[in-house]
Amino acid sequence: MKFKNLELDQFQIDAVRALAKGSSVIVAAPTGAGKTLVAEYAIEKALAEGKRVLYTAPIKAISNQKFRDFTQDYGKNVGIMTGDVTINPQAPLQIMTTEIFRNTIFEDVRRLAGIGTVIFDEIHYMDDIERGTVWEESIIFAPPEIRLLCLSATIANLESLATWIRKVRKCDVEVILEKGRPVPLTDILFIEGIGVGTFSEFRQARDREEELHRGRRRKGRRPQNFRRRGRPTTGGPDLIEHIHKEGHFPCIVFAFSRRECEQLADRYSGQSYLTPAEEDALASRFDELARLFDLVDDDRAAAVRKILIRGVGYHHAGMLPTLKEVVERLFSTGLVKLLFATETFAMGVNMPARSVVFQSLEKFDGVRRLYMKTREYQQMGGRAGRRGIDPKGFVYAKVDPARDRPESVRRVLHGQVEEIRSQFGLSYSTLLKLHERLGDRLLHACEQSFSNFQETRRSRDEYKGMVAQVRRRLDLLRAIGYVKGAGLSELGHMASRIYGYELQLTEMFDEGCFHSLSADELNVLLCGIVFESKRHVWYAETDDLSNVRRRLTRRIQKIRKREMKQRMSPLLKAPDFKIAATAWAWSRGCDFDKLEKYTTASPGDLVRTFRMTIQLHRQLFKILPSDHGVRSVLRVAIDKLNRDEVDAERQLRVGAGLEPSEDDSVEITAPSAEGLTP
Repeated sequence: MKFKNLELDQFQIDAVRALAKGSSVIVAAPTGAGKTLVAEYAIEKALAEGKRVLYTAPIKAISNQKFRDFTQDYGKNVGIMTGDVTINPQAPLQIMTTEIFRNTIFEDVRRLAGIGTVIFDEIHYMDDIERGTVWEESIIFAPPEIRLLCLSATIANLESLATWIRKVRKCDVEVILEKGRPVPLTDILFIEGIGVGTFSEFRQARDREEELHRGRRRKGRRPQNFRRRGRPTTGGPDLIEHIHKEGHFPCIVFAFSRRECEQLADRYSGQSYLTPAEEDALASRFDELARLFDLVDDDRAAAVRKILIRGVGYHHAGMLPTLKEVVERLFSTGLVKLLFATETFAMGVNMPARSVVFQSLEKFDGVRRLYMKTREYQQMGGRAGRRGIDPKGFVYAKVDPARDRPESVRRVLHGQVEEIRSQFGLSYSTLLKLHERLGDRLLHACEQSFSNFQETRRSRDEYKGMVAQVRRRLDLLRAIGYVKGAGLSELGHMASRIYGYELQLTEMFDEGCFHSLSADELNVLLCGIVFESKRHVWYAETDDLSNVRRRLTRRIQKIRKREMKQRMSPLLKAPDFKIAATAWAWSRGCDFDKLEKYTTASPGDLVRTFRMTIQLHRQLFKILPSDHGVRSVLRVAIDKLNRDEVDAERQLRVGAGLEPSEDDSVEITAPSAEGLTP
């Protein structure tokens, strides 16, 4: 069977046939196996039948990439809705973040009329601790007539997931599992101080380190050879040079630190991996993209250009979004031979290489360093091996005998792929909306959760804990006056229509902040709501709005104390006003490159903060009555933030080759809560 002039693999044929007969389908296959082709079949089938189809993705980077790709194939039939961007919202093929889809179900399900299929890309994201509940809520509450096409990396409890979907949606679900890869992978250990070696050699080296460690302790001396966890080690041959000599470029090196990515890129750009003709071609293409994205006079872009023309690049969330896109486009040409990237590159863009390197098998989860999941290793390592180009791909894992434990390394590389675990945990906003609709029967939603369906004792304990958490949240909402009897108070109604920071915004509104402040002052306060400062980053201080900031912090802290007393987790996010001076400057027209006078925060983090703030403004604009006086202030506030480097829609239109928008009106679709987890 052929589709788009491509010979389909058997799992793709099986998936296509299941879709053709009207079943919902779950496709689980390794990274790079061709799951997207199944999605494209579902899209073309729906369009041919005159039905609408939604493509949902977990993060905006994937949504944006799919919009660019699908626009090339389907033109004006494609639209996109994320918290940042709304383009062509009536198009039959609509791309959304999963949060937008969930929000639409609760806000106005009539807007989903005519939709035949919803594609859930990366369905294993249900396992995400912060936002996994969105997937469960979407599956449970989506209109019953909608068919689902779920695309997933390999997971252990695939049949259990399918059985749960059959139960809650009362529909046929076919499971398509593909374990093979079109391009086979070779896993290679690179042992610190030794070089390429076997697992047995790694274990022997570890045993020697432990013996040295014990010997020094017996003699009462500090065990110098046993390095502290997380400290980089030296010695042994250079892995990148080894990969270069083996002819395994292009190569993606995953490092779990932005700073490390930049330092390594700077180090290896000391030599060029390109021919003079390739350097000229890459420089020409970079300059063309720099003009397209208005980066010609940007010092950061000039620094990146300097190393890119050596065939080396880096990619991480701290970069300016337009500069990240330039790097992505250049990497896709094959001219960038060596890219140092954080894991966001593996999630956000589908750009394979011949080899992949893990600088470490440990990563920081925000609290401590932990070894990766086997599923993460396989998904990221699956970027190795380009279909139709490479006979095989190579995945190198750097290990240190003085630091890494053999049993942990073996588990990451060769262990059983982890199960998807339910993260169902209704937000305050969702609880309010369900209480308004169902009253005390809202606990029925908990009974439909995946955690309740799973039959292991551990999962049942989690389910009981989740139900207890829901009850505590309802009790808190009653205590602070959002729930009254069988209904909602005025504050409850307001919070129920906001997704992300719903209590903070409602408390801020009730405090009178929106009625007495200017657009610039609102921008400062809302930036403080979403912002989370980082250690080792400098922020200029300001006393502006200190009284209002104290009042707002005090109100939110009262709720946090109630949460702590009830042993609830996570706690409502407290405001962080270290960004105040920077937000004030940007709102009042400061050039982006001049913001370094107010903070050393990375450009990517600043853009993300301002875009998240715009999302909050848009939510408030949408829920207020059309004659409410605050709406005019909100419109001005949005315009002050949404300009130049922060304007996400402009970047996406430029990247997709579309004309600039002629409609400057405020987005009125249900905004995304991505990145807005309180």
